[in-house]
Amino acid sequence: MPNAEDAFRQFLEGDKNAFSVIIDEFHDPLIFFINGYVKNPDTAEDIAADCFAELIARPNRFSFRSTLKSYLFSMAHNKAVSHIRKHSRLTLLDDDSRLTADDEYEALEAQMIRDERSRALHEALPKLNDNYRTALHLVYFEKMSYAEAAAVMHKSAKQIDNFVARGKAALKKILTEEGSVYEEP
Repeated sequence: MPNAEDAFRQFLEGDKNAFSVIIDEFHDPLIFFINGYVKNPDTAEDIAADCFAELIARPNRFSFRSTLKSYLFSMAHNKAVSHIRKHSRLTLLDDDSRLTADDEYEALEAQMIRDERSRALHEALPKLNDNYRTALHLVYFEKMSYAEAAAVMHKSAKQIDNFVARGKAALKKILTEEGSVYEEP
């Protein structure tokens, strides 16, 4: 009886029956190995079948630098881990989709509060000094560092720091006078 690598060489040379030697040798151990990861014999059998199918569909990926056994088990490991990742994502999505009516109401209320604060903020920004408004916009909305904002405004980083601090103080004063709740950006 030929070993697995010899059987695979025969398969590559056109002997389609030689592949049955590979399946006979590795089918059960591969399923047992995969089942250790996925904890489901049916899924393990499907993944093992995928491994054998990939070996048939892409025979040139096996380069004979390792044993066929290590190649198949490595492929099985990768497919099992991918299956676990995919399955865990689906489980998380299922759990997240089970929002109660209270959760939906709270989410809607929080969104309305954020929208109101955002509207108040955008109405207050034009009331600021140009340098304050520009510095705040670059730093908080465009996510620039002080050095990047300084380059855009042709100022020093220290000046940007001052503009941001003074702009926040002026913004807080405007929002407080208008009755909005001020939150640190």
